[in-house]
Amino acid sequence: MGNPATNCEGENLKVKKIYNCLFEHESTKELIHVCYEDLDGNIVYENLSDRLLQKRKMTYVELFRVYKRIWEDECT
Repeated sequence: MGNPATNCEGENLKVKKIYNCLFEHESTKELIHVCYEDLDGNIVYENLSDRLLQKRKMTYVELFRVYKRIWEDECT
């Protein structure tokens, strides 16, 4: 079975996993939208306090160490 694909800014990307979830930082209550995990194992997300919604990256361990999932799309 191949890797899932997602469309990011008009470009089709192959990714390891599509998340499409909201996470909240445990202490600061900052919200992020986690889009997907890329083929290098990085989690690609958007900080919802950033009006430009720039794509940022973090590690899987970093995500689950300091963030808690608060919403998950029913298709993932």
